[in-house]
Amino acid sequence: MPFTMIHGDDLAAFPKLRDEMFRERGSIFKDRLGWSLRTDAAGREMDEYDGMNPLYNIVTDEAGRHLGSTRLMPTTGRTMIADHFAELTDGVPVSSAAIWEVTRFFVSPQAGRRAAPALMWAGCDLALRSGVDFYVGVTGAHMVRVFSACGWTPEVIGRGTSAEGEIVACLWEVSKAQVEALRIRAALPEECGPVEIFRPAPATAALAA
Repeated sequence: MPFTMIHGDDLAAFPKLRDEMFRERGSIFKDRLGWSLRTDAAGREMDEYDGMNPLYNIVTDEAGRHLGSTRLMPTTGRTMIADHFAELTDGVPVSSAAIWEVTRFFVSPQAGRRAAPALMWAGCDLALRSGVDFYVGVTGAHMVRVFSACGWTPEVIGRGTSAEGEIVACLWEVSKAQVEALRIRAALPEECGPVEIFRPAPATAALAA
């Protein structure tokens, strides 16, 4: 199952995959779940955090089509939990180089059962290799069961309500054992290597005329 790790500033190198991801975000979060989000004329859902060069963790099929993705950001900068959900942590800021925020986690309706745990495996593996101990995120309360079924049970650190219903702030612990458990749940081979972040080739300096 192919993976792509790519920063927002480099999405232009994957225009088809980029548009598929943002369109499916609009379809799922706005159209299906009824969240109060804006989409553009092409149905793509993007917000201010997409303009902050986040890291996108994307899983695709063998043809390169989007199956699922999530958005990762360090908590040392602006985050959704700090800007919009501080009440869930009683105003205590979540800010540490060892904690990343995860938002916009979803898989396509066309994706198989392996897609969600595979997406989690890639994010957990990257975090472990990057010295990150936890992910934090806000999600619907019902999603705790979904994450647990995929093999990564979060710790609920705060509860609240929104227009969409009950929401929770969660912590996911990163560990070597967790990476292995997710690999097994996603049925990935033992030799499955680390997912590297895409690095665009440096521009070649133009030759003088």
